[in-house]
Order: sequence, then C-alpha cells, then structure tokens
Amino acid sequence: MRPAKFLNKYDKIIFDMDGVITSEQNYWNIAALTVHELLGDRLYFGGGSVPASACEDLRQIRARLFDNDRFIIAAKEKGVNSNWDLCWLAFCYLSQGRTPAEMTAHVRDGGSLAFDLYEEAAHISGRVYGLPLSETVRNGPLWRKCRDLFQEWYLGDSLYEEMWGGKAAGKGKPGMWRTEDPIVPLDGLKNLLESLYSGGKTLGIATGRNRFELTKPLESWDCLKYFDPASSVDSDYIVRGEENLRLAGIVASLSKPQPYMFLKALYGTDYDDLRLYRGDYDPEPIRRTLVVGDAGSDILAAKAMGADFLAVLTGVSGERARSYFEEVGAEYILPNVLCMAEE
Repeated sequence: MRPAKFLNKYDKIIFDMDGVITSEQNYWNIAALTVHELLGDRLYFGGGSVPASACEDLRQIRARLFDNDRFIIAAKEKGVNSNWDLCWLAFCYLSQGRTPAEMTAHVRDGGSLAFDLYEEAAHISGRVYGLPLSETVRNGPLWRKCRDLFQEWYLGDSLYEEMWGGKAAGKGKPGMWRTEDPIVPLDGLKNLLESLYSGGKTLGIATGRNRFELTKPLESWDCLKYFDPASSVDSDYIVRGEENLRLAGIVASLSKPQPYMFLKALYGTDYDDLRLYRGDYDPEPIRRTLVVGDAGSDILAAKAMGADFLAVLTGVSGERARSYFEEVGAEYILPNVLCMAEE
C-alpha cells in the first residue's frame, strides 16, 4: 500500500476523528442515554430513576429520542460538530415539549445554522426552567451539566471521578469507552497510516474529543504513533484558546466551523492563540495542507483557512452527503479514508 498520487502535493494531512477514523455510533448512543437521564431522572429534571442498566435498551432509547437518527443527520448538516452540543440541543428542544419528530423538522427545515441553534436553545431552556440566560448559554452551567453526564456514561463512575474531577452519581455506569471501534477495518486503517507516515506525510488530528478520548482508542489500536503530537488538537485546546481570547477582551467560539482547530494542528500546539485568531501566520504552509473530514463543519472550517478538503462519506449522512460536498467545493470526495492509498 502506498499513498494515492493526488497526495503528492501535500506535506501535512489533518484528520477529523469521528466519522473519519473512529465510528460515531458509540457517541450517539451515549448522547441518547444522556438526554434520557436528564429528562427522566429526579437527580436532574425528571421524576423517576434511570439506572445504569438503561444502556441495555440504548437502541430503543436512541431511536425514540433522536427520531431514528434523523435529528442527528439534521443537526450535523447544520454544523453541529460536538456530541456534547448534540445532546444539549436535544435536551433543550425536548424539554420544551416538542416531539422528536418536531425537533428534527425544526432543525432540518429552518434556516438556522449551529450557532443560531445554540442561542435559541439557551433561550428555550431559560424559559422552561426559569433560569437566567447566563446559566443556559452554551458552555454555561446547564450545558456543563449535560457535558458532565455525557462523560459519566463514557468514562464510567470510577474513571469519571479520577479523570473528570467530579462526583459520579454512583449508579454503576461501566464506561462505554470500552466499546469504541474504528469506522473502517483496523488492518486497513493501520496500513493506510503506515503508508502515509512512511511516505513523509506529517499527520495531525483536530477533534472535538478531549485528550483521553483522542488517545485511548488510537493507543489501543496501535495507531497513535503515526500522529505528530504537536499537530494533535483536542477540545482542551478550545477551552484554553477561548480563555486566552477572553483575557485579551475577545469573546468568541473557537469550535468548528471556526478554523482554529485546523490552524492549531497546522502551525503547532504551541502557536499563540491570539495570533491564530487574528490571522497572524505565514499562509504558505496552507497550500500544502489537506484537511480530511466528514461533516459540514469540517469543510467550512477548512475553506475558511484556505486549505484543500477531502470529504469522506462515512459520516452520518453517508452517500447522501456527496451532493453537499460537491456544492461547497470539496477538492476530493471518497467513500472512506482507505481510498487515500493505492495497493
């Protein structure tokens, strides 16, 4: 196996992770369980009890709450890139009394993109629960409650307390990180990464996952060694970057479709956040950089920085995403990442 000839023009390849290298099925299951517990358990906003054994019924829970995945597709196509945001949005809309089908139709058929949806969700949850907007905005206390419960399902009780620094509800959640899978056959993925690495390409990652969730599956698959540590950007960099901007008097989101994550992966994790945000960098390396993703937020971020984009059709929309990527000008569209190599 060797890199496809069209890759000769690139020195650096930056991958999104979910839907490209890793399967998102596990995360969508966790998002559904999170919404289910938030709405149903008296520890949060419900009147009953949601046990850890609810994960045994996750298929039915996900199908019901996410409208047989139609809500996931609609949200992704509007640029919702984080699974924390996904479950927070669903929670807010369903708290309002919408049915899952109504929630899907609202997101799919409305003209709003991700950041407008976030603002709307904050106002909705504020009205429903009688909370000030400062508590319901994205990254605010209510959003963090969703995020933390999501991480509790992902990590499990003991690892959550060890790594996340919070107190788990103590329900015996086993930790669903153990069920992570690559989105393509593992042997093929390893051969691809080896061929790119051996061919002199610098490989990076820009993902909404945190550091543990980035490294753990790649380590377990013996794939982490192919990625440049200085080009591997996770959600922790978003948090620190946004704080650095606030210290400079700038309030801004650095999540995709803002190009910050791809720029950080390109210029290195030590590159100054304020300089990246202001465009204070040499644009020449961008010409020899390829971004690989599966979602609208990925290509919008890549185009915002001026990088070429390779779309893979292994995201939630599958082959249906082809027309979208053609319309927005993806340089390459492939069935999956394995097609980046030749036998």
